[in-house]
Amino acid sequence: MKSIMVDMDDCITEGGYLYLINQYFKTNHKKEETSDFYMYDFIPDKEGFFNYFINNNLYDYSNLIPNTIEVLKYLNEKYKVYIGTAYIYNVIPELSGKIALYKHNYLIEKLPFIDPHNFIFINDKELLNCDIKIDDKIENLKNAKIKILFSAYHNKNLTKDFLQKNGIIRANNWLEIKDILDKLEEECE
Repeated sequence: MKSIMVDMDDCITEGGYLYLINQYFKTNHKKEETSDFYMYDFIPDKEGFFNYFINNNLYDYSNLIPNTIEVLKYLNEKYKVYIGTAYIYNVIPELSGKIALYKHNYLIEKLPFIDPHNFIFINDKELLNCDIKIDDKIENLKNAKIKILFSAYHNKNLTKDFLQKNGIIRANNWLEIKDILDKLEEECE
């Protein structure tokens, strides 16, 4: 059975991080305003914000990306699905264990059909050797036979030529991911 690694933030969930930024700074930023993966553009007071951030579970304010559950249930019947998610924040590495707990609890609640033993909390996803990787960050797609870049605010500027040269397929949503993997499976038969 082939294996799939699926990223959590900006692939399964979205919005919680920006929500907390806007709450803390009393702003109304939109994700389209930045191309920074970590949204650091919006954080002038990093120390103050991250003290607030670590004590507020961003997954209480996150949204599931449409069709995530339906497609992951479908894929879970055909593949060994792993959730590979980073949890160490460079600004607060000593407190980041709390982020792993927030993520774990969210995944248990929202994706009960995926074995919790398949939740991998790791920042260097290059170490994960899965057949298929789905992530919004190119660096996290290394060592996969099939690399699917999930479209996000910070990777929209990557050109089709660039992705093609690097063997990466772009998917804008979960239904596209399902179609891509079904077509690839048909081609292999």
